[in-house]
Amino acid sequence: MAADITVVIPARNAAATLDKALGSLVPDKPFIRDILVIDDGSEDRTAAVATESARRHGLPMEVVSVRLGSAGAARNVGIERAKGACIFFLDADDEVIPGGLPLLRSALAGRGDVGLAIGASIRRAKGRADKLKTPHGYDPDRRRNVHRYLRNELWPIAMGSALVAGWATADIRFPEKIGLDEDTCYWTALLARADAVTVDAPVLLYHHDEERMTRRFITAPRRTFLTIARELNRLAAAGIEREALQWRKAWIAQRIARQLIRHQMFEDAASMMRAVQAHGQLGRSWKALQYLARIHIGRLVGGRPALPDPAAPRRTLIISSDPAYPPTSGADLRTFGIALAAAELGPVCLASVRPSASSEQPRDHAIRVVSLTASSDKQSRSLGWRRIRGETRIPRLALARLKALTRAFRPDTIVVESIPLFKLLRPLRPLTGQLILDMHNVESDLAAQMPANDPLAMSPDIRRLERKATQIVDRIWVCSRLDRERLAAIVTRTMPVDIVPNGIPRAEGLPRALPSPPDMSDGFPVILLAGHLGYGPNIDAAERLARTILPRIRRALPNARLILAGRSPGATAQTLSTLDRVTLVEDPDDIGSLLSAAHLCIVPLRVGGGTRIKVLEAMASGVPVIATPLAVEGLDLSDGEALLQSDTDEGLAELAIELCSDPARMASLRARAHAIVWSRFGPQAIGDAVRHGLGLNGAGR
Repeated sequence: MAADITVVIPARNAAATLDKALGSLVPDKPFIRDILVIDDGSEDRTAAVATESARRHGLPMEVVSVRLGSAGAARNVGIERAKGACIFFLDADDEVIPGGLPLLRSALAGRGDVGLAIGASIRRAKGRADKLKTPHGYDPDRRRNVHRYLRNELWPIAMGSALVAGWATADIRFPEKIGLDEDTCYWTALLARADAVTVDAPVLLYHHDEERMTRRFITAPRRTFLTIARELNRLAAAGIEREALQWRKAWIAQRIARQLIRHQMFEDAASMMRAVQAHGQLGRSWKALQYLARIHIGRLVGGRPALPDPAAPRRTLIISSDPAYPPTSGADLRTFGIALAAAELGPVCLASVRPSASSEQPRDHAIRVVSLTASSDKQSRSLGWRRIRGETRIPRLALARLKALTRAFRPDTIVVESIPLFKLLRPLRPLTGQLILDMHNVESDLAAQMPANDPLAMSPDIRRLERKATQIVDRIWVCSRLDRERLAAIVTRTMPVDIVPNGIPRAEGLPRALPSPPDMSDGFPVILLAGHLGYGPNIDAAERLARTILPRIRRALPNARLILAGRSPGATAQTLSTLDRVTLVEDPDDIGSLLSAAHLCIVPLRVGGGTRIKVLEAMASGVPVIATPLAVEGLDLSDGEALLQSDTDEGLAELAIELCSDPARMASLRARAHAIVWSRFGPQAIGDAVRHGLGLNGAGR
């Protein structure tokens, strides 16, 4: 039997279990063509463990790094990339029983209409005896299989107990927005399309985590139910009978209600039972009547209050030093991107301490922009008796206006942009239920990188403010796993530190498809460096790029030219524009046209934070990036996979020459970078991160 099975393993923070899961595949290795570990935004050593395990066991494995936020979405990536004729889905904490894969493959072999082979499984749960679950009741009538499966008259198919023929899942995918019953939706669609065959022998040992499952039921129950109901409705559009789907929806509501009752959340349980009662048969069942009685008694004696309804609008106030709209550079691009994500959940108010030169409001009417000061204001005293270098000056009048705004807007959450606004934290603490500090950088670490005489350098006292801030706020947001590790030395109490990465700037206006490469009629390569040209680290990068790196490239590629683009260019940038084949674009209105004409972005950053967000924008626009490790620090992008790295000017020039001399390699790098950056830093990924950072993400999967 040929090695024609692709194994797809979605994994998020699975370092503790993944080696055992991969090791369980070793006895069946002759039947496996490839293994895809879909590492979905893990913050532990998932990728490293997978790589080491595969090397040790000699498994044909690839780690695919994405940031999607659901097991269903991760499995869909695996379906798209599968090379085998059959696909086997395995969860990262389960194990294949030796000989399981060849049993399933034999059951499929030579049977043209059979698209799904289902084996028995062993369920293992803490404190319980193992339970053998054997599939039965499937017959050649696909319509009846679907009906009985939805009504639980057939044993549910455990993830990892079934092998799927590639043709059967050609256009069938897992729902991506639910973490409960997404497998039911997928298996139902498959059963409607293809015949199923069963294997009585166990092929899977799966570990049932009752506590994790319970969290999924009781966290955001109403939103969970409504999302599942919408996915089931989509099956109706595909021809699945509505009566079975209605039964399934009522059963899901009853299942959620059971857990809510166990946790004395009677108001939420009553809401779920209304959905059960909408189905005549289930609503009149003895179990439903029992649940209603327990809810009635629980309300009388008093239970836990209902959870805030996640489906209700969430009001978010975001405070920044400079106006975040219209966004032009790193800080405001990040802040406005967060505002767009928060606006998916409810109204957002963007307030800046400094006045805005523009009266323009965002097109998204859920976002309102205000300034807490005006250029016409008289000089007033600022907050605090002392302000260290790097702190924003906050007039007392601005604080008075902010308090009035907060009382009128009534935000559920206030997000304060970075440590320079430290003096706002204590006054805001009593005005909101949740106060979040969004740390664009760990400023004390950044201060340590900068020369002491640099006017942009932070005071060494900034670490003291960071430590104090952790005692005031409820949560902290950071841009990367690296920053979270740096922050660990500062945080002195247990509190959530969430990774909300910088997203692709202006993603809503970019084409999602990979653009065609620019032509070469006006020189090749056209090299672009975009960033704030009044910022010291960017000025240093621009000078080295124009004076050292470009001349080296032109020795091999004499038509190469450089475009420097950014706001507030100083004397240094103006002088660079006088060099041969160097063009300066001041305060560009449209960075998109510059990106579409660029063949390459080179980012030789060697100090500070700077242009990382511009790296994402370039990759999302299909422009290959060559950079120093510091320029892409915290993005967790592997050298050679999505971009090329060197820490010397000579190395950056050499990489540019090599890449431009190899069109196939350049095309491949463009495509990989584009796909990776949209999956990990696109609007969906940032929206999921913001939801999680607001405490609305439930227990994950």
